[in-house]
Amino acid sequence: MDIWHISRTNTIFFPQLPPPKGLNEMEYCKIVMIEKGCQFCSEKSHNVRIYWIFRVRSCWDCLMMRVEYIQQGQSIPDFTTGLPFETFRMHGMFGPEYKVFWKEDYRLAEIEFSKVKENYRANWLKEKSLECEFLMKDALKRGKFYQDSKEIHNQAKLNIIKSFCYQLDSSLTSELSIYNNNNSKPIYNPYILSLCPTFNETISLPNHLFAQVTFKSWKDKMIQDYRQIEMKYSIPLRYNQIYQKLLRTRLFFGLQHWIVHCETYLSPPYINNDPRISWCEEFLDKYIIPKILIEAIDCEKKANDAKIALRLIENLIFQKVINLKTAIEFGLGGDDNKLEYEINNNVNQEISKNYNCNNINNINNGLEVFRCKICIENTSHYLLYSYRGVKKHLQKRHSSFHELIEKDLDDYIELDYKITRNYFKVYSDKWFKTGNYPYKLPDEIMQILKNHRMPWWKNLH
Repeated sequence: MDIWHISRTNTIFFPQLPPPKGLNEMEYCKIVMIEKGCQFCSEKSHNVRIYWIFRVRSCWDCLMMRVEYIQQGQSIPDFTTGLPFETFRMHGMFGPEYKVFWKEDYRLAEIEFSKVKENYRANWLKEKSLECEFLMKDALKRGKFYQDSKEIHNQAKLNIIKSFCYQLDSSLTSELSIYNNNNSKPIYNPYILSLCPTFNETISLPNHLFAQVTFKSWKDKMIQDYRQIEMKYSIPLRYNQIYQKLLRTRLFFGLQHWIVHCETYLSPPYINNDPRISWCEEFLDKYIIPKILIEAIDCEKKANDAKIALRLIENLIFQKVINLKTAIEFGLGGDDNKLEYEINNNVNQEISKNYNCNNINNINNGLEVFRCKICIENTSHYLLYSYRGVKKHLQKRHSSFHELIEKDLDDYIELDYKITRNYFKVYSDKWFKTGNYPYKLPDEIMQILKNHRMPWWKNLH
């Protein structure tokens, strides 16, 4: 066991206290290797901890399978007087407290106590109580020492990493001197270092693995991480450099809404593809700023042309949709109602020949822009229905007019022209923002929109 003792005492990440009673050096070292997880099921999580009173490293579930627990206030057998115990709340912080004993010790103590003659039991309990008191104090001391050691170890790790960072400084200085102007102060940024995966992974390494980390094995991966993170955090600096320059241009305030959609603004040409390197004033004035302004003017022109096209489409739609009949023909009542209307009125015989029931799966249900003429409340409230919905309403709500209504339902339905216009204005706004028109327009009208594309759509799809 000498080799285990020497290894433990020579490694700062192992406890310096001697092993507790009943454990040899090897068992002691194995228990404190919390990074190996539960010693019973090997689970590795924050649920695993060292229970010094029982001298085990366990998760909660494995511990519960190996303990006996008795609720405080209930009768406790005499033989437990000499047994070390923990006090747990099993059912949340406000639940009852339980005395928890190691099950194997509990059974052995029960058997041993039963074999002691009655006139010797008092002495037996006294001896066991003294032994138990010693074990409880020892466990308390070790728990506190272990917690303090964790903080010391974490600080020791941090100090080692800091020393690595100072060594890293010279590596980064030589690599990044191109944009640091050979400044002698430390090149690395502590905040960016703290975001590097390698930095955080090293800090969280188990003690025995951290002891194997060397600057040589750590440096290359750390520099790669640092470069990637720093590039990411340098991009806003370059955007700000462009923005400050744009603010001083005469056209900025008229075009600022469109500038954010310009390709050169979104993906500016970084020097050597490295956003850490700032542009010189001449490069900004000669190449980047003029190109952004030209793209913004083009973007504004495309937007204005598209708005004109949308107004044209709305006018075309409302030249076609002038009453209930034309609204149904246009499809505002839904594809199936449009087809039924055309068949019943012999509007399009070719469609009626080719129509089959499978088409119903690919139809729209129409817009809720129709009202019942009979309902008095429609004079003050907008009770709007789809075309199919208003017909059902007439048949159910106005059953007293059933025979009259059945002759021609359309005589009792009206189109809300104002709401219909609002629908198509919303559809126009939707198309302008996203490139998707929520309503299926006739092909000849849709072709007008296909000739227009907004620059910001590519960032949405």
